[in-house]
Amino acid sequence: MNSQDRIIKASYDLAMQYPVDKITFAKIADVADVHWTTVKRYFGSKDEMKKVLMYDHLDRKVITHQDTRAKILESASVIFAKYGYEGATLDQVVEHAGMTKGAVYWHFSSKANLFYELTNRSLKQLLNGLPESLHAIFHSVEPKEAIKNLLLMQFNDCLDEENNKQPLLFFEVISNRRESGIKDQLDHSFEHLFHVTSNILEELKEKNLLTKNIDSTSLSIALHALINGLVLMWIISPSSVSLTNIVDDVSNLIWNGIKPESYP
Repeated sequence: MNSQDRIIKASYDLAMQYPVDKITFAKIADVADVHWTTVKRYFGSKDEMKKVLMYDHLDRKVITHQDTRAKILESASVIFAKYGYEGATLDQVVEHAGMTKGAVYWHFSSKANLFYELTNRSLKQLLNGLPESLHAIFHSVEPKEAIKNLLLMQFNDCLDEENNKQPLLFFEVISNRRESGIKDQLDHSFEHLFHVTSNILEELKEKNLLTKNIDSTSLSIALHALINGLVLMWIISPSSVSLTNIVDDVSNLIWNGIKPESYP
């Protein structure tokens, strides 16, 4: 059990034994076996701690570190989509999540850091399904049609009313943020995305399922850039770019450029 979970458990255990006014940072720290400043950092202030413990009288369920983090990320995705990156604030995320400032700042040091984690979560979800998706395409009887269906699925996610603000937010933070730490984190995340994709493409080349005339790393970058670039063009000029109308030509372009030499 990590320090955050020990603090939460110690707090709730003490709340079952003593009145909230009798519980201090030091007492929680003693039970959780951490320094009292770590407890203060988690809650933010004594008033925030009291609010949490008083609410706990209504619900004794212990919220784990992972649950807290996931709840904050879900609230952040709602707030960012509603107000945009520049308009959103951590206070709005705190209010929507129904948590203390201390709990949010424990997990995320800034708005930029929180948005990076949202972006990174999306990339991880993409990576989780990427091997299966690519293998399904190139083992398909009709690879070009499989590419088209994959593109349609991704484009429809953008066009969906509940999700269509997410790509805009992504490009917004990429173009406007200057924090070197966040830039380094994004660089690392995308480097990993390109590396994993490249490895999958290399496996497919070895099985003669796509052309061997293109470097796998270059192809990985080009494919991701093509899809993201199309979405960016749609964001800039939705009246000119119809993602669903161009999907046939785009899938033809991709397949004709990467199909194996042995393909009829």
